[in-house]
Amino acid sequence: MRKQTEASYVERIGRVLDRIADHADTPLKLNELAETAAFSAFHFHRVFRALTGETVQEVVRRVRMSRAAHALRIERETVTEAALAAGYGSTEGFARTFRQCFGLPPSIYRTAKAPPPYRPLNTRIHYRPETGSIRLIADRKEHGMQVEIRDIKPDPIIAWRHVGPYYEVGASFGALSGWVGKHALYPHVTGCFGLSYDDAGSVPEAELRYDACVSAREGTPIPVDALPENARVDTLPAGRYACTMLEGSYMGMEDCFHRLLGLWLPESGESLDERPCLECYLNDPAEVAEVELRTLICIPLNG
Repeated sequence: MRKQTEASYVERIGRVLDRIADHADTPLKLNELAETAAFSAFHFHRVFRALTGETVQEVVRRVRMSRAAHALRIERETVTEAALAAGYGSTEGFARTFRQCFGLPPSIYRTAKAPPPYRPLNTRIHYRPETGSIRLIADRKEHGMQVEIRDIKPDPIIAWRHVGPYYEVGASFGALSGWVGKHALYPHVTGCFGLSYDDAGSVPEAELRYDACVSAREGTPIPVDALPENARVDTLPAGRYACTMLEGSYMGMEDCFHRLLGLWLPESGESLDERPCLECYLNDPAEVAEVELRTLICIPLNG
């Protein structure tokens, strides 16, 4: 009976989330949402918050702002168009709310290489603005990811250290790319990677450490003396990783790490080791549309 009751509650709150996703632009009354869930108005909001981790209004704002973020980056809407679509009469009010949610003004968010995710992160709710669907993850096993354990080889790399917000790593990748091109090393490059050492939610943005990397064939003649102080020749941290594919914009990257660590890992029986998290960039944003990007997201495992 307990399992049946839990499944019933999840299904009923799921109906409410579907309604929010479909009607986020219209006023939503709590008593009507309670009817959708077949709860009394007195108990509805407590159950909703307990299962989703947020109030109804917080979920509505998550949907509106996530949809606006998608429109800015993928559909290339202007800030004014995104503000109007999100129900704001002025760009000032929209920009203020957007910055509270993403940590960046919408004008900068549009062009950031790895824009920050909606904050606070929430492993219980997974909203996909590209489809308009919202899903309640009540069971860690229902994380919605295909996870594969892989062995990463210790390939030689050139690592370009970035310190600061992760959404600014594009400048470091650009500098690394320019250096590789200047020294005619591109024929030897075998891959593009990112190594993230810190959690963006617990370390100040100005102190976040990240390495933009390219791997090279063994024996590649790398002019080490020409590297700047913030760059080095190293090897890719080898070993076992749990990996999942992120398809589309880099703005889903931190959410992907969050679900791997918060949902998949506790149920997997695996444990983390001290290596950094790894991103394998499988195509180039200069060559494909943002929706076609493919990035392998990897967390390091013991063993």
